[in-house]
Amino acid sequence: MADPVPDADLAVETRGWKLQFAVLCLMLVLALVGMALSEARDEGAWEYWMLVVVAYASLGIWRSSRRRIEAGRPLRGMIARELAHWAVLLAFMGLLLVLERRALIERTVASNVALLLLAFSCCVAGIHFDWLLLVMGVVLTGMVVAVATLEQYQGVMWTGTAVVAALVGGFLYLKAKRAARKP
Repeated sequence: MADPVPDADLAVETRGWKLQFAVLCLMLVLALVGMALSEARDEGAWEYWMLVVVAYASLGIWRSSRRRIEAGRPLRGMIARELAHWAVLLAFMGLLLVLERRALIERTVASNVALLLLAFSCCVAGIHFDWLLLVMGVVLTGMVVAVATLEQYQGVMWTGTAVVAALVGGFLYLKAKRAARKP
């Protein structure tokens, strides 16, 4: 029988905000390295982007599983849905690679589309599985816009990313403090 309550409806963890912030920062660093590799390499750094998808999937499944176990809910269906979600992203990234290798689209465009696919997948996973992925999807979307439209202003991208990360960290910290005060 399917879960009557979707994973996104599970209560946000109040414990371990530092771990949540560290996971968000790790995901952000992985994306930033991918963007740098995409700009520096002629091939588009596809192997790295595939690794990033696997890392994001692993982190998302780990967090979702942990929350479900703490809530006493079964893992069976959730893991299969999340694996299917990330497998579809890998398939679309593979298709994008084929289009680039056949010179149907330019490397820069393919890199931006790859990042946009990752951002979209994170947003959808955030809605259905883990809210932290939604935050990451929004940050990645901002990065796509910054890279695509403001390449000459890379400082804006770095500053915006740092501000978003600080705001998320502050939100998690305040939420944890508020929860700790409740009896």
